[in-house]
Amino acid sequence: MLRFYKSLFFVFTMSGSAVFAQESFQPTINTYGVTGLIDTPTAESQPDAELTTTVSYFAGATRNTLSFQIFPRLSGSFRYSRIGQDASRTFDRSFDIRYQLFEETQYRPAVTVGLQDFLGTGLLSGEYVVATKNVLPSLKVSAGIGWGRLGGLSGGSNRTVNFGQGGTVDTGNFFRGDTDFFGGIEWRTPIKGLNLKVERSSDFYVRDTITNPSFTRNSQINFGLDYKVSESIRLSANYLYGSEFGLQATFSLNPKENANASGLDLAPLPVLKRPTLKLGQNYDTSWATSQSSSALRKPVADILKVSKIELEAIKVTATTATVYIKNQTYEFEAQAIGRTARALSRALPASIETFVIVPVSEGLPLKAITLNRSHIEKYEHDPAGSERLLVRSKIRDAGPVEEGTAYKEGLYPKFRWSLKPAVRTSFFDPDDPIRLELGARARASYTFSPGLSVSTSVLKPLVGNLDNITRLPNSSLPNVRSNSAEFFRQGDPVLERLSADYLFKVAPDIYGRASAGYLESEFGGVSGEVLWRPHDRAFAIGAELNYVKQRNFDQRFGFQDYSVATGHVSLYRDLWGGFIGQLDAGRYLAGDYGGTLSVKRTFTNGWEIGAFMTLTDVPFSEFGEGSFDKGLTLSIPLANILGNSSRRTSDITIRPVQRDGGARLKVSNRLFDVTSGYDKADIDASFGRFWR
Repeated sequence: MLRFYKSLFFVFTMSGSAVFAQESFQPTINTYGVTGLIDTPTAESQPDAELTTTVSYFAGATRNTLSFQIFPRLSGSFRYSRIGQDASRTFDRSFDIRYQLFEETQYRPAVTVGLQDFLGTGLLSGEYVVATKNVLPSLKVSAGIGWGRLGGLSGGSNRTVNFGQGGTVDTGNFFRGDTDFFGGIEWRTPIKGLNLKVERSSDFYVRDTITNPSFTRNSQINFGLDYKVSESIRLSANYLYGSEFGLQATFSLNPKENANASGLDLAPLPVLKRPTLKLGQNYDTSWATSQSSSALRKPVADILKVSKIELEAIKVTATTATVYIKNQTYEFEAQAIGRTARALSRALPASIETFVIVPVSEGLPLKAITLNRSHIEKYEHDPAGSERLLVRSKIRDAGPVEEGTAYKEGLYPKFRWSLKPAVRTSFFDPDDPIRLELGARARASYTFSPGLSVSTSVLKPLVGNLDNITRLPNSSLPNVRSNSAEFFRQGDPVLERLSADYLFKVAPDIYGRASAGYLESEFGGVSGEVLWRPHDRAFAIGAELNYVKQRNFDQRFGFQDYSVATGHVSLYRDLWGGFIGQLDAGRYLAGDYGGTLSVKRTFTNGWEIGAFMTLTDVPFSEFGEGSFDKGLTLSIPLANILGNSSRRTSDITIRPVQRDGGARLKVSNRLFDVTSGYDKADIDASFGRFWR
């Protein structure tokens, strides 16, 4: 059998199959949460941007995996596993990465190389090269060679392993040591949605039997059934290693696809066309006086409210209207601009030909989008109206608010408050990997004038187990995050934030922020920031400086003795295909120096998926568990779930228990986030929604 798999692998890789599958079927997910058969990988790739969550269980082990198809050929996975039961159980974090070297063609299989658990404790570490070929419309075959854990009976024990605190990459072990072959077949049965799988695994589970002695491996042949419940759900049942039954559920979605493409929004207001002028005739301008801006602000505000857009201010002349808007509804920037333009066509006098629409965020005018009213009237029902209007529009930096601009009545000063449910979480504590707390959060703000406000947030914990964390700080660094358990224990209720903030425009394309007070739940002080963000460039540069003291554990109004000056210089860069990179360099809360690299992929519908890592002058051994700070980020637009427009998102950070090295201050209203969304590239990308 071993000779058969060796021959199959090399034949596939070197020469390919002469049988061309005229129809292929979707790649499935294995027990490790990556593209594969049952317990082994295949060479296929998921659709670009596919996001899958997998929960699998067998032999006392549970694997929870989040995988993302970063590029069409590159994918990454984060896995959190529980191996064994009760006192002998082990919790393990691992990261995988795999790259498809060759796509499948008529005469060549797909070939993929993968690193399993290359950044973790090494318990699941291994490498592989695998080939997959569709040989019939309903049959595909895979064969591969594995190292490390996938290297056969040695289970990687013949390799030198020294992972220390975990989180390091041991490149000296890659593709070293004993090897073994794996492979199998997948058959799409006549029953719709049901696939049958058979494989030989090269994983002898040598390492797992140490923590789970009840697991007995009697065979290397596995059998599985995979059933497609829907486009987003697959269920699997497996018989593994001649002794164990296993179950698996896989949930998938693709941020490139809108779950609710048409949405549930009310139809936009139709454009109101002006009367056609005779030759030599002009629209009446006698209405225009020095009080026109004040006179028009209420009718404009009322009609914008119908479109769920808030008027900030308005300035009109006989031929031009500059309207400042606050968009708290539409996730697509161009949709908010389009609905504003439609409303203005119905509310403004006929002589006003030029609309200048200025989105405002936290009191900051961001961009000025200039449209001709005649073009709006002309292209409303044109099939190519969005494209034609876009090339005739101008997008530039919003200048200072002009004298004579009339702000909406009652807008300043303004008091706002809210009371909502609150959830706090803590992940990957070895004593209890998932901790949860439910409570109520009250927020209030008083805005004195554009950009100047005082805001607060108070949390009342109600039920949960965050206050049961027993791990004590064991860091030689100042305990700036490792003592969070004490904050959870003593804070009830919690004054999460009480700060004064001033956001302002320093010069064209340059923004500023000044903040003072209790800036976050664990630190208070003063913070200042400047951001240069050219409106027509793909980069931005920022600088932030803070002086803060650590707050008392009860998170009321007192401070502890520890204080620190911290700050960073930041470079933001649009890369390609919706990817944004960020590099922060400076001093962190524990006084360590270093940098943080963040990369995220953004989608026009509001989804964001990213990863980050921080390296400082703190040695890995001194940093502690995990060796350095790293994690994944998800920002999920609620509009994609609810179906109607909303700018609200659910933001999730998946990271190991945070240590003291590389810890950064959590300041609200950082300028890059405040000013995001209305760059020319963002508006261009979403301009197809202008007429929605």
